[in-house]
Amino acid sequence: MKKINNSYFKAAPDKLIKSHMPFDYLWQLLEYPVTSGEFYEGKTQANASKPRFAFADSIAVFEKQTEMEYYESAVIRIERNGLRNGMQFDRLRQLKHAIEVTRQNKEVEEQNRKVEMINTASSKYNRAIYYINEFIDYRNKQFKPEKGDADIQAMLDAAAGKVKESNDLLAQIQQPPSNVATLMEDLKKGITDLSKVIGEQQEWLTKYFSKGKMGRKSMFTKITWMGIPMN
Repeated sequence: MKKINNSYFKAAPDKLIKSHMPFDYLWQLLEYPVTSGEFYEGKTQANASKPRFAFADSIAVFEKQTEMEYYESAVIRIERNGLRNGMQFDRLRQLKHAIEVTRQNKEVEEQNRKVEMINTASSKYNRAIYYINEFIDYRNKQFKPEKGDADIQAMLDAAAGKVKESNDLLAQIQQPPSNVATLMEDLKKGITDLSKVIGEQQEWLTKYFSKGKMGRKSMFTKITWMGIPMN
């Protein structure tokens, strides 16, 4: 019957390094890590002539690192400690592949985030078109049924607010991919045109509010503006 070998249970790092070499010297848990060359030469005793390695501080940093930061720092340490066998080279290749995959995934995620942002900006722009057409329709009905001035102003403010929200989102999109850049240019043009219409309606409404009852009635003329929603 086989017996359990407890030799390596809670083994001290300076004892374990005599027979086990981690790929990444961070996990030697030693203040003076052993290089791959020293390990193969059997020189595993602490060498205080080396720069001291604060592994506890480095582990604390590791615990806060992103996935990409961990891969990149591990690659640096493994290369710095020397490569002496196929397993080390394989581990290094795995990490570098993980870096590339992670970078590609981040690029895709970032592009998807930008697409989602412009979709949201388009949705807000479309809502602004709805609000301004609602205002114009109400104006064409000579503000019937009647609303207070504040409620009428709120209709126009709703359109202006959505335009601002759409514009603010576009301002956050930096270095957009080509497909997003084209959509952005179309949306910016739509926002410019819509802002002009809102400004004209605000100018008319300000003048309308300044007049008395008879003066207000004389201001109503039939107008049309539909706008072009973004897909």
